[in-house]
Amino acid sequence: MPNKTNGYRRLAQATIGSTTTTAVVVSSKAWGHEGGNDVTVEFKNPGKASSPLTVSVDGSKVTVDLATDASGKITSTASQVVSALNTNATSLITATTYRGNAGTGIVAASAAKLTDNLNAPDHISRDPQTVKAIRIGKHRDGSKPGVLGYAQEHAREWVTPLVTIETAERLLRNYAHDGETKQLVNNLDIFLIPSVNPDGANYSFYDYNMQRKNMTNHCGPTQSDPANRNGWGVDLNRHHSVGSVFDGYVGASSTNCLSSTYAGPAENSEPEARNLIWLADKNPNIKFAMNIHSYGGYFMWSPGSYDPNRVTLPRPTAGQEAFYWAASNEILNDIQNHRGTVILPSRTGPIPDVLYSAAGNSADYLWYEKGIYAWNFEVGADLWDSAAKRWRAVGFQPAYEEGHEEAMEFANGLIGLIKVAYNQSKDKQPPSTRAVPGNGTFSGWVDVTFETSEAATIYYTLDGSRPTFQSAHIRLAGTREPDEALKIDKTTIINWFAVDAAGNIEKNYNPLSNSANFNSVKITIK
Repeated sequence: MPNKTNGYRRLAQATIGSTTTTAVVVSSKAWGHEGGNDVTVEFKNPGKASSPLTVSVDGSKVTVDLATDASGKITSTASQVVSALNTNATSLITATTYRGNAGTGIVAASAAKLTDNLNAPDHISRDPQTVKAIRIGKHRDGSKPGVLGYAQEHAREWVTPLVTIETAERLLRNYAHDGETKQLVNNLDIFLIPSVNPDGANYSFYDYNMQRKNMTNHCGPTQSDPANRNGWGVDLNRHHSVGSVFDGYVGASSTNCLSSTYAGPAENSEPEARNLIWLADKNPNIKFAMNIHSYGGYFMWSPGSYDPNRVTLPRPTAGQEAFYWAASNEILNDIQNHRGTVILPSRTGPIPDVLYSAAGNSADYLWYEKGIYAWNFEVGADLWDSAAKRWRAVGFQPAYEEGHEEAMEFANGLIGLIKVAYNQSKDKQPPSTRAVPGNGTFSGWVDVTFETSEAATIYYTLDGSRPTFQSAHIRLAGTREPDEALKIDKTTIINWFAVDAAGNIEKNYNPLSNSANFNSVKITIK
């Protein structure tokens, strides 16, 4: 994909001094692996009285001769040393006081070698990475419906890339001898991104296993000392342009760069997020997506965020919600088939109903901006400990045996989604509906509901006009409730049509023409 990451790289740094007002934070101009790690800084007592503060640079060594008074006592404050370094050693380093304090304390003689604090072996590249997607299909030209699976937006979720790799392995290895696999590959365009966040992944693997974000440091000088290094980065699943914290939604931070849910300085500032947007823009045939996370055994879809009054982004129509549930049932059955894992009903449904508000998550972007049916796995359901008679969480980095099982069962689920896409691509049958009650005369108000042959969105009018895609549609009655009923309290003609998730319109009605083959009932109220 076109946007390279920042890279698994950092400036080399050192905090010289033991207390806040006497400490100086020094950062290399060059990345650590490109010379920053070779820089040394020494604060020296010149050993004589009335000596001025001076800075000298010799190769990669910076020497600060501290000022002294008439008795030979050091008088240089941290702020004075910072100023001298930023004036005289700019070819190698920059300097700040510790976390923005006034730097009024007297600096002590000390020395440090700068380090980027990165522990990966040398064969792990520090350079910006090209994030790659695996594309599988006999016809990879956009002519077939697309399905997207993407993993490891959050670096610490180590199992999630394995789900995509196992899925790719099955599709390719089984193609030659399994008829169902051949159908899927021949008739779909499948995109798999094993790791959206490879830099953060490397940092999680080698430096700080609980790293959630990418590695781009947007903290200013006051928060960029090396003690904060495990807090830098952007949460790539709080960073998109729908329902974001910048729009007033809950579940991310736009101000605290050290927050685990920091959304970045602006929507889509990060190359990793722009890659996902590019892929969706470049391939409008993508109709389904799965964002693979861990852990907890959740299965969720949009809306993903709400505002401070707990008002969510627009709910899907009742028909769209019904399709989410129907497709989810198939996918969850496939997950269960591996080792009996059940995703609990309380952990299945729209994101804020079962978990929390996740402002700016990527699935919301795909659903609201691109019209892609987008789900979220949280792999790694709790396991029953029969000896202790309690459920136990598996964690972000389970032992290999458990991680392997999670990858296998959720690869089942991802292929389940691919099968849903294939079955929908074959669906040419329009839905059928009926109003309950139908035509009739009633002595008082009546609730009218609709029965449908499949999950379908119903557009309707109550004024006798032709229904169109701009007409009102049947919504859910409430959170995790069935479809709303239309309360009719005066004589009304209800005109309506239904459209299913595959785009088939009931009776082949054309809402954009003068066609009149929509459904109609008259409810007469005496």
